[in-house]
Amino acid sequence: MSNIKARLLQLEVQRQQALVAADIPTLSALLDDALIHIHSTGMVHTKAQLLEHVRLMGGFVAIDREEPAVRIDGDIAILTGFTRNTVRSLKSGELLVREGFSTLVFRHHQGCWRILLSQLTPLSH
Repeated sequence: MSNIKARLLQLEVQRQQALVAADIPTLSALLDDALIHIHSTGMVHTKAQLLEHVRLMGGFVAIDREEPAVRIDGDIAILTGFTRNTVRSLKSGELLVREGFSTLVFRHHQGCWRILLSQLTPLSH
């Protein structure tokens, strides 16, 4: 495994841990300032909006993800694969499970890999 691939997989684990712990400083450091985050519901957030959303919901309950496939092309890396997110609804407090195909686009900029795009596309049943 290349050093870059290992680093990207490590950053993905850190992202998952930060989402579950509602660790906003760590999550903020992992996200590019130009982040576009597309939820499985189609809701779109900027970096600031996503950080506030995670803060309000108190983090994810759980994230179950197989090791993603990693494709690297220069300063861009794409991580893809199945994921299952368990979250608590901000409106009702009920537990919701969101399953789908996750895409993360990382950009290497100013010496750091940061997430530029995050999208969970729901699986059709």
